[in-house]
Amino acid sequence: MPVGVYKRTQENKENISKGKMGSIPWNKGMIGIVKSSDETKKKISLANMGREHSEETRKKISESHKGLKHGDGAKRKMSEYRTGLKLSEETKRKMSQSRMGRERGGISHITYPADWTQTLKQSIRERDNYVCQECGIHQDELEGWNKRLDVHHIDYDKNNCNPTNLVSLCRSCHAKTNADRDSWFNYFNNTTI
Repeated sequence: MPVGVYKRTQENKENISKGKMGSIPWNKGMIGIVKSSDETKKKISLANMGREHSEETRKKISESHKGLKHGDGAKRKMSEYRTGLKLSEETKRKMSQSRMGRERGGISHITYPADWTQTLKQSIRERDNYVCQECGIHQDELEGWNKRLDVHHIDYDKNNCNPTNLVSLCRSCHAKTNADRDSWFNYFNNTTI
């Protein structure tokens, strides 16, 4: 048995359980920790069916959910649920309208200049030996629908197509560069290309 690992006896378990009786559980008040039975879920669903919340309540609910992140399990379940789901044209239109004018946090809505060409991107990949400059994966090892390395603007300025401002990244590493841009800018400027 590994050092520091031991099995508790049934008596130990019972004593620990008795010692905790009457204490407040560590997860009291935490959302999503307590599992409800299917019957309870159905009762809650039926009780809430057709229920309209006041504007104030909707704001409170919205505010309480800000900053919450879905766990990997929840993301996987949502993805599995949506796989193969067919949306009506009306639903697609409503989704599109709800996103109109929304700031994406990046600069993806800005168009690229005329000198941002496939030839330029290919020359950057070639210069970088078809290797992601962050994780080191070779373009031939990429899987999925996009089997080419992305070309990233180090200073995040799409109009700056100077080769010294461009670097080859795999899709995964390129996605990471959207957060904490100052750090990535400094990182790539301190790495020689």
